[in-house]
This record gives sequence, structure tokens and C-alpha cells, in this order.
Amino acid sequence: MCVRDSRDLPRSTTVLLAALRVLAICCIVVYVLNPGKRSETRVVKKSRLAVVVDTSLSMGLKDQQLQSINPTEGPRRIDEVIDWISQNEEVTRLQRDHELTIYRFGDKPQPEAIVTLEKTGTESLSTVPVSQQAIEALKTNLTTSRQRGWLAIAIFGVALLFGISWVTARIRKSRSNVHATLLFATLASLMAGLIGLASCDLASPQFNLWTSLGWTPVNSASAMTENTSMTLDSESEITDKLAELDWQQELSPRGTSTQLGSAIQYVINKERGGPIAGIVVLTDGRSNAGVQPARAIAAASNAGIPIFPVGIGSIETPKNIKVADIQAPPKVFPSDKFKVKGIIKSYGLAGKTVRVTLVSVDEKEEEAETVEDETMVRLLADGQANPVEFEVARLEQGKRRYTIRTEAIDGDLDLRDNQRAAMVEIIERQTKVLLIAGGPNREFRFLRNQLYRDKDILLHVWLQSAKPGADQESDVLLHEFPQTRDGVFFYDCIVAFDPDWRDFSDDQTNLLERWVAEQAGGLVVVAGPVNTPEWTRRPRGDQAIDMVRRLYPVSFYSQGTAQLKLGRFGGAQPFPLGFSREGRASEFLWLGDSATDSQLNWDRFAGVFGYYAVNEPKAGADVLANFADPQTAVDDRLPIYLASHFYGAGRVFFQASGEMWRIRSLEVEYFQQYYLKLIRWVSQGRLLRDSTRGVLLTDRERCWMGDQVVVQAILRDPQDEPLIANSVLASVLRPDGTSQEVKLDATKNAVRPGTFSGQFTAGSEGDYRINLPIPASPDLEVLSATVQANIPDLEKEQPQRNDALLSELAEKTHGHFYVGTKSFSTDDSNPLSPLRLIQTQDQETFLTGTLDRFFQRKLMMWLLGLIATSLSLEWIVRRLHKLA
Repeated sequence: MCVRDSRDLPRSTTVLLAALRVLAICCIVVYVLNPGKRSETRVVKKSRLAVVVDTSLSMGLKDQQLQSINPTEGPRRIDEVIDWISQNEEVTRLQRDHELTIYRFGDKPQPEAIVTLEKTGTESLSTVPVSQQAIEALKTNLTTSRQRGWLAIAIFGVALLFGISWVTARIRKSRSNVHATLLFATLASLMAGLIGLASCDLASPQFNLWTSLGWTPVNSASAMTENTSMTLDSESEITDKLAELDWQQELSPRGTSTQLGSAIQYVINKERGGPIAGIVVLTDGRSNAGVQPARAIAAASNAGIPIFPVGIGSIETPKNIKVADIQAPPKVFPSDKFKVKGIIKSYGLAGKTVRVTLVSVDEKEEEAETVEDETMVRLLADGQANPVEFEVARLEQGKRRYTIRTEAIDGDLDLRDNQRAAMVEIIERQTKVLLIAGGPNREFRFLRNQLYRDKDILLHVWLQSAKPGADQESDVLLHEFPQTRDGVFFYDCIVAFDPDWRDFSDDQTNLLERWVAEQAGGLVVVAGPVNTPEWTRRPRGDQAIDMVRRLYPVSFYSQGTAQLKLGRFGGAQPFPLGFSREGRASEFLWLGDSATDSQLNWDRFAGVFGYYAVNEPKAGADVLANFADPQTAVDDRLPIYLASHFYGAGRVFFQASGEMWRIRSLEVEYFQQYYLKLIRWVSQGRLLRDSTRGVLLTDRERCWMGDQVVVQAILRDPQDEPLIANSVLASVLRPDGTSQEVKLDATKNAVRPGTFSGQFTAGSEGDYRINLPIPASPDLEVLSATVQANIPDLEKEQPQRNDALLSELAEKTHGHFYVGTKSFSTDDSNPLSPLRLIQTQDQETFLTGTLDRFFQRKLMMWLLGLIATSLSLEWIVRRLHKLA
């Protein structure tokens, strides 16, 4: 093509155009072949340091010596760690020698990485020795590069001379063959110079072009390092990264147990064989779950990883007396005697006798406290429960707050936990329960008999499979679901055992949905193998069934038969229930008077044989327990057995099979306790309504310290229409007497308009009272709810700093034990400074015969440059000679 286009041009021009095109094609061929250069590469892995922070609930305690002025104030243990990290100075000093990863750990077997901070110092990289053979090879390559570079510069000089001559000939209008010859010489020498310069650069690809030409000094160590091109974060960038994190939130104590050994074991397994300089552990030394610390110590010693514990907290056994728990019925009838029970626990006060008093006060009227009763209690050993019980009765109706209070003792760690309160409402009404069953299964029969004998419950029963004329133990026997608004809205709770929802009309399911969403009704649904598969296989578009599906806290598979295949009903072996964190903290699921007793009783329970398989929990639903057979897991998820969620103003609770009657094998009263607490909990919004204008609900009555508590309000305006607003403000009264505002935002896509939700963190132990003034309320109506935050007994047993364990961690792994973050100072004048004891562990590795990535990168760059230059010059020549 070039020959045909330039047939009328001088021969030198024809050759030039062809040569430029051939050069571009050759460069493309080289690119396709992708030749490589193998060389010896020095790889340096930067030294790493793991900082592991204990965020179990014991780190939320306050030590006695820090509260000598005011026992109700003072920093928590974790606050010392937060101050140390957020000040940045100590962290940035450590980063000069190490890449820093900060973890948190608590009750999970694996710690969670919060942030990884790059190493800021470069001194260690330049001081790592480089082999003499490698240095000699570099020098030889540099000599060759400089020779080629200077030859290329000389060729550029020749190209410049030819270019000046060509311009002069054009000005003088010399013969065309002279022009063509000079242009050929100019461009040929220019391309030769570029190729020579590329050869110079490729001979020593580790260096930049200026170093290859000898114009800048050589650093042979950095040239041998694979990561020299990486840009390290500056100290200012590190400080900004630390400042961006909310350390109060990231390190909020939330672990219900302390898996210290598991956390150390995980880091060791992850870093074993790598450039790990050590593990810094900031903890109070408690270890009450997971891998035993002895195993972690042995693993660290074998791996050669030193541990540097930083002890947080006090070694003194704190003196403390507390009201650990209070129990009182939320609803009682006038003149009925009821019991207010409490649990008193103490530490460091064994053998002492204290006065315990029960006082009460009307919730709405401002009056002095009334002393109901008092007793003397002799305190037992540390952590052992002293039960107290008071029997009282009241004639007047209304809400009354009952408080169990212990007398103050000198040196008490925290006076805030010396009392605990519970609300009791004296009412003249029974809880109205409708019991529905698709068939007379055993669970239904046990619960029917139990509720029928309970004088506090008005029981209506509808057995769908019963024939006309059949009899059931109940206050009222129904033969169909109510079809009127008053008939449905009459009930506080509906319990449905494997119901056949196909028997419900569209109007009946609409009334049921409105009862839950608007009237705060409580719905308990228990799946079964008979009717549940039938109605769940119904296709979408059936209005009644679709409405029922929306009520459930779980989503179903598209075909009910698939659930039977995935699920299990019956079997040769029972499996226990695996409770989630939310399930363990939910008081209505407790079998016993405390979380510890409940866990022991559930552990004794052999379990259930089957479950109805569901797809997944809906957004916002809480999975409270799973079926614990590992062989039934789907995508590493165990089947859901217990789940709940808010639906509008009400609650819906799902149980995957009707087998709770099996807990009667432990104690008959446990079955009664389970269902009575469950009925009271799901219907809580209806029973505790303070106003016709709205209802205030929380997702739990009890939680662990550090949990997020969800608050939901359903509000109406003075015209009894859903309240339309972007948000409303509630206040939370904390256990220390301070308050905080909680913004409840309008819930998008809510089941009902006028729904608002928000959340707050229970940062310390005690009672949290939420108050929400109803907007535009002429009587200044206020909705209230109370949540109790606790610390598990595991985290309160022996809360003093465990120096013995922390010293053993340091001694057996060749680390050092520091007491407090102040002693963990990076001051160079301190002989025990971490900067001196934690040695940099940069790892140097020479890889021979590896592809030279510098060569590959520069080869591609020069090929692209030569292709672009040759094609550009060809285009210029063709334009000068007026070719197409």
C-alpha cells in the first residue's frame, strides 16, 4: 500500500513511509508475543502489629478507686482504652515501625477487625542488607544502560542536525530528492534515538530513566524491593483516619462473655509465619468462655509471637451490693395479693446483714413513697443470689411503681444498682385470649386446659376440625372466626396452632390485620404439618392468604411441599434450641427467675423433634432460636424455630412446631410459664396502652448492656387519624439520672401511617425509661415504656483485673506485661518502652527466576510510545506530500 501511494515520490520517501509502517507493525507483534524478563526480586513484607481490645461487658464496669468522690460518676474501664487510641500519639509512633490492625473481641470466637493502618516509617526497608551478587548485577545493568542512553542522545543530536539541514533546504527550495533524503535521515535517526532510549530504560527497569542515564543517585536497596512504588500513608493521613472513627461506638462494651483465648488463637493462626511483631492485648484479664488461655499461650510460644498484655482496671475486689433482679406481675386485680420478688447479690460483703425495703409510689400522682415492707438479709458469698419476697395488696386502681432497695454500705462500688423497680397496674379486667387450632394436637390441649383454669384469663376457643355439637373447655366456644369489628377487637391475644387460613374470608383476614396493626393485638402462630403446607402453597393473588403471609415474621418457600421436604416432623432424636443473643436476653423466653437459671434449664431440655422449614426472616424480624441440628443447615444457616417482629402497633410471634409441651418433662410449671409470659409479651402493647391516641413499644423488656434497643410508636392526631409528621422526639431517662433525646423518624413503607421508630444504646446497667409526649395533645398525654439493661453474671464474677493470667501471657511468650495504658508509653527514654521491646519484623525474600514486573510495565510503555510515534510521523510525512 505504501509503495502504491508513493509511486510518484522519491525513493527515499517511499522507503521512509514503509519503514514507519513496518516499525509500528513490529511493535504490535512484540506486544502480542509479550516477552518477559526473568530476574531476582527482593520482596519485603512490612512488619505487622495486632492490637486486640476487650469489649466484653466487664469493660463497662467502673472501678472503685476511680469513684472515691462520687460513686455514680467516673470513667468506665473501656474509656481508658478509648482515650489511648483517640489521642493518636502512641498509635502513630507504633506505626512508624509496624502496620497496625486494631481488633475488638467479646463473646464471639473470632475478633472483628476495626481498621488497618499502614506503616508510615521507611527506615527499616533501606537498612535491610542486600546480597553483593545482586548489587554487582545492578551495577552491570546500570553501566549498560548508561552506554545505550548516551548513544541514544548522540543519535538525537544527529537527528537534530539533519532536521536543521532539512529545514534549510526547504527554505532555499532545493531539489525534491535532497529534501526527501534529508527528511529520511532526520526521521530515521529520530526513531533510532527513541529505540536506543527505550533500550537504555529497559536494561535497568528497576530505576527511572534519569537514574539509568546517571543524572540521579542510586539506592540499590530500594531498587531490589518489590513494593518501592507503593506510597505510604503519612502520619497526618493516619491521624485523620483514626479521627473519622467513632471509637465510643466501635469499642462499646457489648460481649456477654469474654473469649480472650479464642481471640488470641485467631490472630496467631492468621499471622503465623508472617511478619508479625507481636500482639498487644488491652483487657482486664477476664476469660470465661471459648478457648482456654493456656492453649493460646502454647500456640503463641510455638509460633514465636510475643504477647504484650495491657491490664485495664483495678486488682482490688470491689465491694458492691446490688438488686440483681425484680419480678412483679404487670397486671393485678384490686384486693388480690401479689408477690414482688427480688434477687440480692453482693461482692466482698459475705456475712454482712443489710436491710432490704420495698417501697411504692403512684406513677401519676406526686406523693411520698410508701414503705410496704422490709426485711433483713444476711449476704452470701460473692455472686450468690439472696432471694427476697414481699407480699402486698392494693385496693385502688392505677399504675404503681414498686422498688426494692437495699441500704447503703460504706465503700459500695456503685450506689445506682442498690435498687430496682417494676411497674404494676391494678385493673379490673382479664386478658382476653382466643385459641384457634386446625386440629386437637397435644400442644393445643395442654394450653387450653391451662388457660381455662387461670382466673386472670378469659378464654374463647375455636377448634376448626370440631364437628357441630362438640364441647371444649372454654369460657366461650366459637364455631367460626368473628366477622365484626367489635368481635375481633375484643381480644388481647390470639394463639393459632396450625390454623387453616383458607377458612377465613377476605373481610375476616382484613379485620385480623387491622386488629394487629391498629389495636396492638398480639398474635402467636404455631406451624404444623397438616394445614400450613396447604395454605402456603396457594399462589400469589389470593387476597386472604397474602394478607396472612404479611403478618408472619418469616417468609415461606413458594411451595408448601418443598417446606415439608426441607423441614422435619417426628424423628428418632430430639435436638435442643440454639438461642440467639436476642433470644437469651428476652425475658419472656426465660425458664426460671434469671437469665442464668433460664440458660441452665434450656440446656437441660432435650429439645424438639421437628420444625416447619421457612425461607428467611423478614426485614426487621428477630430470630430468637434455631433448630440446632447442624445437618439441617441450608447455606450455613440453621432452620428458624422462634422468630418475632413488630407489625404496626402489634407483635407477631412464630413457632416452627407445636412441641413446647415437651418442657413439661423438666417441670410442669415451665410449660405454663412459657405460654403465660409469651401471651403477656405479644399483647403487651394492648394491655399497657396509656392513651387512645397511640402506643409506645420496645423490641424487648430486658437487654444486655451495650445492646441497641428499638423503640416504635404508633400515633394518631386529635381527629383520630394517623399522625402525619417527619419525626417525633422521645426522651430516655438513663439509670444515672441523666436523659437523652431519641428521634423517632416516620417509618417508610410502614404497615400503617403514623408509625415512628428509632433506637438508642443501653450503655450502662439499670432501668431505661422512655417517655414520648403525644404531639398536639391537650391533656399533655405521655406514653411510657421501660427497658432493663443487665450485665451477665459471667461478666460480674471476679471483676478485678487478672494480673496472674496477664503476667503468664507475657512471660511464656517472651512479651511484657504493662499495667494500664499510661505504662504502655512509647517514650524512648523508657527502657521498657514498646518501641524498644516490640522488634520490627520486616521479612525479606529473594525470588529468583520471577518475571520482572518493572520490565513488563516499561516494555509496554515504550511499545505504545513507538507505535504512536511511528504512526504520527507517517501521517505527517503523508500530509507534507499531499497523500490521502
